[in-house]
Amino acid sequence: MAAVEGLTSGGELPRKYVRIPDMFASIMSVAPRVNPHYHKVKQEAEKWAISVLSLDEQQAMKCSMADVTYLAALWVPDADEEALRVFADWMHWVFYFDDQFDEGHLKDDPEAAKEEILATLATMDDGHPVVAASDNPLRYVFQYTWLCFQKRASPDLQKRYKKSIEDYFDGVLRQVDIASGSTTVGVEEFMHSRRSAIGVYPAQDLAEYARGIELPTHVFDDKAVMELRRISSDITCLQNDILSYRKDLAEGTEHNIIHVYRKQGLSEQQAVDAVDGMFNGLYKHWYLALAEIAPWGEQVDREMLKYIDCCRDVALGNLYWSFETGRYLGKEGETVHRTRMMAVP
Repeated sequence: MAAVEGLTSGGELPRKYVRIPDMFASIMSVAPRVNPHYHKVKQEAEKWAISVLSLDEQQAMKCSMADVTYLAALWVPDADEEALRVFADWMHWVFYFDDQFDEGHLKDDPEAAKEEILATLATMDDGHPVVAASDNPLRYVFQYTWLCFQKRASPDLQKRYKKSIEDYFDGVLRQVDIASGSTTVGVEEFMHSRRSAIGVYPAQDLAEYARGIELPTHVFDDKAVMELRRISSDITCLQNDILSYRKDLAEGTEHNIIHVYRKQGLSEQQAVDAVDGMFNGLYKHWYLALAEIAPWGEQVDREMLKYIDCCRDVALGNLYWSFETGRYLGKEGETVHRTRMMAVP
């Protein structure tokens, strides 16, 4: 299907549209649940983030509109207030931290990016001095959430979370390397970098903590469980790239799977259709992975069922949050959801 043009609501200049995938199909057709502590935690977490990060009035408004607490509330609908607050604080950290590499001063400076990454990672080390908010607000928030996480997370979960953070940081650095050079990457290489850089893996670990899931470490070495984690991350990546595409076009950002396909000679609509095929493949492999999960006994299996929901809900929550907060589509979210027609520049 070719990209089509239509009139704007006022009948002015024609707008170009692409037909996007039905991202609410298959395992994403489940109705999401929102944590009952959402409204209270949103108010408190945003007030704290605005203060600690010294956001001005315009930045504070943008922070509230982004509503990352809502995303956390979709990811951990059964978490208690304390755990949701830790997750919300972490979400504020990751969004402002990530912005430095996506569209900020570190996006095409590999050396400065590496320096920031190493300094942030060091705050997780035992015996590292407590970072003062006045010295480095972002590192302060990151270290603070890590210390809160340690109070309730098992030693094994702490170890896995730290490894996920390291992988996330590695992915961010690969993203900066690609952005700063003229290297053309293929789909597989792009997804390998993207699935780490998007930060879903540490978010899965935080969701495990917030939901109170207790699983032995050995289950995370199971290939089927690793596949579920990967699929959750890849679905989230593709959702973001579809919905952020026109924002990326406007900002001149090419770190998007659609651009990877475009550079292979596909038209805009053909590239979007190729991503649709990727979604369908991921849904299929989700069910194949479920079929490969071995039974470990009643207690472990009960927790594993919770964890499966946890991985799915990360992608599901991201989808609903993206449409409902207007982060990418403004006021057009409901219309785009219904028609699957998205205007592009």
